[in-house]
Amino acid sequence: MNETPTTSTEPTAEKKRRGGWARPLMILLGVFAIVVVYAFGFQKTDVDLEQIKSETRREQLVRIIRGLAHPDIIRFEETETFVTLDVAVPCPPDGYEPPAREGDGPYLVMTPACADPETDVLVEGFDFPPGTRAPLSFIPNVEGIALKLAEVTVGDDGTFSVEVELPERPDEESQQLRVTTTEQTGTWTWSKNARETWDKIIETVMLALMATTLGIAVGIPLSFFSARNLMRPIRTPMLAVALFLTGIPVGIYGGTVFGRFISDLGANIADLSEVTGIPARPALLAAALAATLLAGWLALRYILSQSEDLDRDLAWRIGRVVSWIVLVALALFAVLLAGYLLMWIGDAIEDPLDTVWMGFIARFLVTVGDILSTFMTAGAAILAAFAGAFAGSRLGHTVVDRLPKPTVRILRYPAGAVAVAIVAVGIGGAVNWLYEYEWSNQAIPATAGAMLGALGGGIVFGRLARRASRRWGGGGAGFVAFLAGLVGIVGGGAAGLALGNIAERIASPGDAGSIVSTIVVGVVFGLLLAWATRRLDALPSGLATYYVSRSLFNGIRSVEPLVMAIVFVVWVGIGPFAGSLALALHTVAALAKLYSEQVESILTGPVEAVTATGATRLQNVVYAVVPQIVPPYIAFTLYRWDINVRMSTIIGFAGGGGIGFLLQQNINLLQYSAASVQMLAIAVVVSTLDFVSARIRERIV
Repeated sequence: MNETPTTSTEPTAEKKRRGGWARPLMILLGVFAIVVVYAFGFQKTDVDLEQIKSETRREQLVRIIRGLAHPDIIRFEETETFVTLDVAVPCPPDGYEPPAREGDGPYLVMTPACADPETDVLVEGFDFPPGTRAPLSFIPNVEGIALKLAEVTVGDDGTFSVEVELPERPDEESQQLRVTTTEQTGTWTWSKNARETWDKIIETVMLALMATTLGIAVGIPLSFFSARNLMRPIRTPMLAVALFLTGIPVGIYGGTVFGRFISDLGANIADLSEVTGIPARPALLAAALAATLLAGWLALRYILSQSEDLDRDLAWRIGRVVSWIVLVALALFAVLLAGYLLMWIGDAIEDPLDTVWMGFIARFLVTVGDILSTFMTAGAAILAAFAGAFAGSRLGHTVVDRLPKPTVRILRYPAGAVAVAIVAVGIGGAVNWLYEYEWSNQAIPATAGAMLGALGGGIVFGRLARRASRRWGGGGAGFVAFLAGLVGIVGGGAAGLALGNIAERIASPGDAGSIVSTIVVGVVFGLLLAWATRRLDALPSGLATYYVSRSLFNGIRSVEPLVMAIVFVVWVGIGPFAGSLALALHTVAALAKLYSEQVESILTGPVEAVTATGATRLQNVVYAVVPQIVPPYIAFTLYRWDINVRMSTIIGFAGGGGIGFLLQQNINLLQYSAASVQMLAIAVVVSTLDFVSARIRERIV
């Protein structure tokens, strides 16, 4: 006889009984934790209803709300009427008889007719227009002074009665009480406050537009460097990375020298044109510009006529590089001459255009020309830095591809030592400039060593921990790598700090000692880097660029635009220019982050299809990435413009221009009716921009 096995339900019942009390307990603990958190939050935020219950606070709130409810937008032509009463403060020794009433019309009576200062008196008015609201003021015997005592409201019978306290203004001669009534006598017109608000709201919109435009120009190219899916596959040989870093300072130095040379040459041409006479100046500048453009066009034609052939000899390649350098030099010189020519044209047409309210166009030309001429040296240095870095990277790739591997392994050590030494000197130079050590303090090599050691220790310990956790199995590899990275940062920073101090003590004292010790620190870390990566064919340069750019953007975004505005106000002065620079810097970081996240969410199919055709990375971005990101980029840009308009109101509180400056001024002066106009203008502009941007997104996105 087969027996059917029975399954005991006791363990299941036991689990249910345990779960029956455990779940409510966890809920109760969760509720208790929430109560504790919010109780602590109430304490830290000083939640107190005693101030709300205060009658004085309520009266102040009502006064503010009523002031905001009466925006000072329009004004009528008004006629002021003064009703005065001579009074004696204090009473004369022989008594005081108020003057008799003269003629008909409104009049005042004070009871008693004279009194000592800071004494309460009763002031009555008769025969006033019913419903009139007017200020009651005390007029001392000082020209231009009116001390407001009260705001009176005339009843339906044409009278009012108010008790006031006389001010501390004793005088042997009689003084006056005065009621000022106004009567509308003409049509309405825009108030002065409304006209100022209109001017400032236009300034605010343009401020936000300039900041957004600059943010787009810088944020779009930077967004590709902070997109993980684009940067992760990029790996570069260590020799190419070292030569890339070496080429940056070389390019900066060469670009600075060349930029100063062409700037001096352009200034000499402009000065020569002034010596020959004002009429000859534009002709000479235009002739020099035309000659430069012609030479650049001939150089470009020569470069394009030479086909790219890998079998060409070294002399041909050198000639091609020289041709590109000449072309770039001619382009920079043409930009400089165009800047001087624009400044002359702007100065020449400013007065005629001012007669038709278009003088801002002339001033725009002058400003653009001034920008081109002023930043020529900096622009040349930046371009040369990019060129030097690119040339160094290309040279590194060429060496790795054409030389034997043992030779490349040997070259990695001196190249890495030089590159990291340059980085160390750069860190030391920043420390020296910030703290004004003048290269005579051991903190310079110590700081460079600590930063390099912390960076290297964090990377090495993090990679080792991640690799070990994956080998041993189990989850939490990322968390273990994070903890190990923190340990590596601390340990590496301490080791680098010690190395910097040792190098400083070994080197000779003085400026040369600090520089030499900083270089020694860089050389040591460079050799360690070359040794640590000896088994790697390529370094994850793309991921390094991604993390550096993301960290930079996060750091910039963590600083409020209001703080940035304070710094720029010190640099360029109070006004909208400082506000636009502050918003532009914050916009660059914000848009670059939004743009990069959109790049990371693109479809991989088009990218793989374009890559399969043998396209370069640049072609891959142009034909596979850009078509997918144009609509969201437009949407993000419009949204950021909307944000900048609202932010510009706060920027004005720090002197950054815009309507915020006017709003702060009226609030500080307790002119809430005027402040109401600015708040209304901000609301209208933001609503309008939101509507317009929504329609644009509907059509494009």
